[in-house]
Amino acid sequence: MARTTTQKRGSIQRQGRRVMPTMRRTARKAAPAQLTLGELIAAAYDTAAGEKREVLKLVTSPQMARLLGRRIVLVD
Repeated sequence: MARTTTQKRGSIQRQGRRVMPTMRRTARKAAPAQLTLGELIAAAYDTAAGEKREVLKLVTSPQMARLLGRRIVLVD
């Protein structure tokens, strides 16, 4: 039963809140998809319509390095 507390205006019934359970470690973060370097470069060629210079810009961009967690360096 909930307890009652008294204030200047009268008595108010107190209500507790349930704590939401924390998510398990496995459910928190889904495993990222595994991509090979070849698949990544093939996708970049598809996106850049086959232009070599545009592919280099896409693959070596800072955004791609941040997303993958690794820096890719390609030599012409």
